Amino acid sequence: MFELALYGGAFNPPHAGHAQVMLKAARHARRVLVVPSFRHPDGKRMADFEQRALWLQAITGHLQAQCPAELAVSRLEQTLALADPGPVYSITLLERLADDLALEGKRIALVVGEDVARQLPRFHRGRELLQRFSILCIEEQPGVRSTVLRQCLARGETPPSQWLAPGMNPLNYGLYAAHGS
Repeated sequence: MFELALYGGAFNPPHAGHAQVMLKAARHARRVLVVPSFRHPDGKRMADFEQRALWLQAITGHLQAQCPAELAVSRLEQTLALADPGPVYSITLLERLADDLALEGKRIALVVGEDVARQLPRFHRGRELLQRFSILCIEEQPGVRSTVLRQCLARGETPPSQWLAPGMNPLNYGLYAAHGS
């Protein structure tokens, strides 16, 4: 069991697949931190950080009752991004958490899907990340992707209910319909 699992991402928008990953990660860690990207390292355009953080707080609040671990949204990436204009990398987040919580790196797991796990050696300081920290591979629910959800909303369609995270409804995603993908 890990002391902490870090689940980061754009969550642009958050969906049922993200919620499923949060619950699965909670089976492997005492605490799961959900960390929305503040400034994506690859320059990906995202909805307003505050909006995505609020959505994630609603989702984690809804899931907490069925979650075996503490589940919380962290603004750590925002804090780091505001202190330094450069990209915020996964290893930077993990190192900061290890230092702040006085945890040995292997007690902290970075939550990723298999596709990202294969890319980790190519991440910024990826080999160091793999040596110092643990990796927890959890796949999102098939068929649910933020890109597909944004495209559906941009066309003015109501997404299938199974795509929506607990605590969310199609009206929460109105900004995507107005601005497209």
